[in-house]
Order: sequence, then C-alpha cells, then structure tokens
Amino acid sequence: MSLVYIDGNDLVRSIKAGCIKLEHNRDRVDLLNVFPVPDGDTGTNMYLTLLSAVKEGEKNLNQPLSKVARAVSMGSLMGARGNSGVILSQIFRGFARTLEGKQKAGALDLALALKSGSQTAYEAVMKPVEGTILTVIREIALACENEARKDSDIVATLLAGIATGYGTLEKTPSLLPILKEAGVVDAGGQGLIYFLEGVVEGLAQEKEIELSDYREKMAPVAGDRVNKEDIKLEFQYCTEVLIKGRSMAVDDIKDHLRPLGDSMLVVGDEELVKVHIHSNHPGKVLETCLQWGQLSDIKVNNMLEEVHEHINNWDNAPRAVNAGPAKKLGLVAVGVGEGIIEVLKSLGVDEVVEGGQTMNPSTEDLLNACNKVNAESVIIFPNNSNIIMAARQVVELCAKQATVVPSKSVMQAITALIAYDPAGEIAEIAAAMIEEMEQVEYAEVTYAVRNSTINGLTIAEGDIIGILGDEITVTSSTPEDALLKLLELMVTEDSSLITFFYGDETDEDDAGRVRDIVVEHYPDCDVEYHYGGQPHYSYLVSVE
Repeated sequence: MSLVYIDGNDLVRSIKAGCIKLEHNRDRVDLLNVFPVPDGDTGTNMYLTLLSAVKEGEKNLNQPLSKVARAVSMGSLMGARGNSGVILSQIFRGFARTLEGKQKAGALDLALALKSGSQTAYEAVMKPVEGTILTVIREIALACENEARKDSDIVATLLAGIATGYGTLEKTPSLLPILKEAGVVDAGGQGLIYFLEGVVEGLAQEKEIELSDYREKMAPVAGDRVNKEDIKLEFQYCTEVLIKGRSMAVDDIKDHLRPLGDSMLVVGDEELVKVHIHSNHPGKVLETCLQWGQLSDIKVNNMLEEVHEHINNWDNAPRAVNAGPAKKLGLVAVGVGEGIIEVLKSLGVDEVVEGGQTMNPSTEDLLNACNKVNAESVIIFPNNSNIIMAARQVVELCAKQATVVPSKSVMQAITALIAYDPAGEIAEIAAAMIEEMEQVEYAEVTYAVRNSTINGLTIAEGDIIGILGDEITVTSSTPEDALLKLLELMVTEDSSLITFFYGDETDEDDAGRVRDIVVEHYPDCDVEYHYGGQPHYSYLVSVE
C-alpha cells in the first residue's frame, strides 16, 4: 500500500508523531551542543517549539490542509525558542506558503513545500552558516524533490529525504570546524531528522503501512532505525506545570519526580520552576509538586489517545493594562536571577521576561511582554545569543513599533541602559545603545557538563570554564580563579570599571574575597560587585 495524498488531519497527526519522536531523543540532541555548558538545549527548544505547533494544528482539525498548515506555522512561530526553534518556525512558514489554497497534498507538493521552507529559513538568518540545520534541511528537500518526481509515494519521498539527511549530518563536522573540534554533528540537524522520522512513523501507523517494505529497497543509513513500534509509549500522560515558591531547589524537585516517569524536564530558579514529565500518574506528579509551592499553567496530555486537557491562558494572551497615556518608549529585557532582575528594573526596564540559560523564552513570551508595556514603541534586549532570533520575530508580530538591541549578555544590556537617553527616535536610541554596549567586554564563569575539546582546550566534565564573549578561553579548578584568569585577558591600560555579579550558588564571602583580590590587582579600576542570583553561572563580569 502506498500513500499518495495527505489532508490537514494527516498533517497534524504526523507533526505530533514527529514531536513525540524528538521528545524521546531530546536529551541526545541537547548533548550535541558544541559548548559543554549547562545551556545545551537545542533539542529542548525544538521540542517546545513543536509542541506549540501541534497545539495550534489540533485547533484546526477537519479544516482544509492550507488552513492547518498556516495554523501550524503560526503556532511554531509564537512558541519558537532559541535559534533552532526560530529556524524550525521559518521552515514551517515556507512550508505553509507553498500549500496555500490546497485541500490535500501529494509527494511533489510536500517536497516543494520543504524546499520553500528551506529557502525561507535561509533568508531569515542574517549570516547563514553551512554545516548547520540549514544545510541539512536544504539537502533533505532536494532529495525529496528528486524522489517525488520519480515516484508519487509520500512515504518513499520522505524516507529518501531522511536517508540523505543522515548522510548530510555526518558531513557537518567537515563543513563547520567547531563541530569537528568538539567531536559532534550539528544538533539542530539531528533534531530535524528525528522529527522527520517521527512524521513518517505517524503517517505509516495511521495508514497501516509497513515501513519494513520500504527499507528493504533502501540502502542502510546511519543513525537510529525508524521503527513503527517506537511510537508506543511506556508512559502515557505528558504532564506540565509551573511551580511558584521560595527557595526551591531544582535538583531536589528532580529527585522526587524521577521515580514517577521519564522524559523529565525541570528548569527554573528558586522562585519559579517549569516541570515537564511523562508519567502514568499525573495526579501524583501534581501532588508531589505541591510540596514546593503554588501550581499554575497545568497541562495534562494523553498522548496515546490524543486527548488533550490544557489548562492555560493561550487564547487570552495578556495585553497592556494602560493606566494613563502611553509613554513614548518602553523597554523589555530577558533576565534571570533576583539580583539581575532588580538591577534591570532599576535601570528603567518595564518588563523583564524571566529566562536565559537553559530556559529560552518563546517569541510569544517576548511579544506578550511588549504588549504589556504602556508605550508607543518598545526596545527589546534578548541578553543571550540564542534568543536574538526569537526577539527579531516580535518586530514583525508586534502592533507597536519594536526594535531589538542584539545584546548577547545582560552585562551588555546594563552598560547600554546606564547610558540610556530616551530623547530622540527609537532607531537613534537603539543605535546609540548598540554603540555603547560594543564598548564593553563581557565574560561568564560556569562549569562543563561533558568532556570536550574547544579552542585547543581539553575540558573534562565538571571543570570550571570561562567564556569570553562567545569563546571558551579559560579552564580552572575554581570559579574565582577562572574569573581572575578572564580579567587578565580583558583588562587593558584603558580600562576604568570592572563589574561582576555572583550567582545563586556562589557564597557571598567568596565573592567578597575575589573582589578584594581584583581591587589589589587593578588599582586603576573601580570595582563593583553585586548579587545576581543567576543559576548555573557563578560569575558574570564586564570590563569598560
């Protein structure tokens, strides 16, 4: 039996199956992150982006294919997290554009839609880099088109693309030297292939097609074999919840939830924790979470029966509560940690979107924050290189005039905000902020989550590492020593101010001692240190 056409319902089911497949392999994708730092979350970002796409698609079941594709595209855009999630949303955007006006689609339609998705994704990236997800989707789309022009079978077309995708994935280290040095393939490309494998599995299961009949005709490819039985779940209910409390320990919450299921994701800080877990007893999960605080945004999804019980405010996105006339310009910034958030607000930021390392906010999170600000126009500070693309999507979606100051660190944003002058047009103000933040050098101290080799440094799991700008430049046995080594690389004879924030697991006395050492080593510089409360990163430091 061959599959010649799919409709809107087929599309939703197949994307959901792809989302489940990626969820099963999310940790594998996260571990492919080039930098061995605690924010290697490509798989998680892609998975959360797909969850949003599935949800919007399911709202449009029994609708024409073109309408479903548009809904999936919008859902992925609003839920896009991190660079990988934004690129995935752009693939869906181009995909939907090609399917406009269609009730159903054949193999060639889908191949051309993937091709359009690839082109749209390339156009969305300011400086496309080969050896990434962009290369993988381009080659997959080309292989699908070639197969579809020979055979009208959709399953055969997609499997041809997947086979080529694995071959392309294996070549990514030769295309991108940093992948070769780290000894990994591209994480986004691997996540995309897992997703497409799930798409094929979903279509095959729904149409009672035996994939083994196809594989006998195909050359073996690298990577996991697609197996129809993979779609069956040991744990049936996907349970998500936000916990709001005080002095919460993420590791403690993980320890209590681990016996209840698998595919566990627990991220956050002392006051706000996001929990995601697959379990057969969602009630026990919620009861366990109640030990730490109040619960909100509860979602329980029966993945096996496709019965969703969502309890959230997706359809009631917050809007600005205007008290009095709107001011000319508002500010939105991403930040995490009690001290960091307090400083941002003290410098005039109207809305702080909690997130950053390991917890990238979605496009919708940023858009909602902009809508809350009672201002005619808004400037957004992403404060993380992995959030800049999501922030730029807001510019197109926001009813207000919005612009992005592409800060890669909260330290850059703080420097720009200190020099902030609200007089003038938004473009001029943003340009002045960008010029100001480019004058500051910034660095971070964290720990390695796996063994790696980067920039000639041999790094073992658990080592303390120092990241100067976008490059790992220092390894050490203690966070304080790593900070001092970074300063040796950052401070010049023209430097006048050293500022650092210490994290939630850094002792205040240790931070005070390192401050005294810095003052002694750099007597010509003013030295400031503050409690930031940021997770995972012992120190954030800037030199001006």
